[in-house]
Amino acid sequence: MAEPLQAYRDAIAKRVHTVCIDRNLNPNSLIDTEARCLIDRLLPQLVALATAVGPGDMPAFQAAVEEAICQQCGNLDALGTCRVREQAECCLYRYLPLAYEAIHSVTPDTS
Repeated sequence: MAEPLQAYRDAIAKRVHTVCIDRNLNPNSLIDTEARCLIDRLLPQLVALATAVGPGDMPAFQAAVEEAICQQCGNLDALGTCRVREQAECCLYRYLPLAYEAIHSVTPDTS
């Protein structure tokens, strides 16, 4: 039996990882950014949120991610502002539109 999220992982690899400036392509580097890929680590949640929102509604998906994921990450200040996101340092947020498109490019297996 195939891993249930594999089709989504493949779509993310095609749409996001190929353009991600945060990925470490140097095999000799001590920094393993691939192991810390937020999109990959949060994929089950992202798939669930994207599926619940449906295709063609990126603003609703973004709001759902901010509510479900961003509230838990620990980067919000006392006023609820995320400086990491505002400064485009959050790789999840930077590639969120591409992840959303990738998730919706997958035809769910209904078998």
